[in-house]
Amino acid sequence: MALFIIPTPISENIKESIPDEVIKKMHSIKYFIVERARTARRYIKASGYKGEIEGLTFFELDKRDAQNIPDEYLIPALEGNDMGLMSEAGMPGIADPGAMVISKAHELGIEVKPLTGPSSIFLALAASGMNGQNFTFDGYLPVKTPELKKKLQFIEKDILTRKTTHIFIETPYRNNRIIETITNSLNGKIKFCIASEITGENEYIQTKSIAQWKKIKAPDLHKKTCIFLLGI
Repeated sequence: MALFIIPTPISENIKESIPDEVIKKMHSIKYFIVERARTARRYIKASGYKGEIEGLTFFELDKRDAQNIPDEYLIPALEGNDMGLMSEAGMPGIADPGAMVISKAHELGIEVKPLTGPSSIFLALAASGMNGQNFTFDGYLPVKTPELKKKLQFIEKDILTRKTTHIFIETPYRNNRIIETITNSLNGKIKFCIASEITGENEYIQTKSIAQWKKIKAPDLHKKTCIFLLGI
């Protein structure tokens, strides 16, 4: 018995981003814990699954109560069956409610096995050229302008004193706003990486200093999936 951490595509390119061995293992599993069953079914079907999707069992996570994972979700594993954990996109457990499922599996003595696959956070970090030995993921930055500027001041100080790379995300319809705020608020020598639609056909990854970003027109990333990084 084991809980397999199954990565899901972060773009439309399933075959290019998910290794064959991962797909093969996924096809052998009958029980899944997922964020949305509909997304999981669509992914499994698109990956070339030959069996009956209706024969698979999906347990959906409650995003409103992600801290409490019902014990019955992991009963199939306790009974000797392999299970799969899937997120909506990317690697489960990283900036993802699946972390609580993994924690519960450890508590119950279930073996946890991560499978190789894409994580937009780590792909963006690797492509940014920034410090990959001292970095932090901030999640979402504050929405209100005063709190946002205060947070950016903290990030700026941390970058200049500790050379930390700060990684964060934003609600897609606020992408252009956060880009404008950052370029108008931070020290010109700080580097700002914009990574959008990673592994997709419209992938865009650029790292420039704040001073350089001010000299050009920033890309229109309204409603695009983005990862942002600040560093030096």
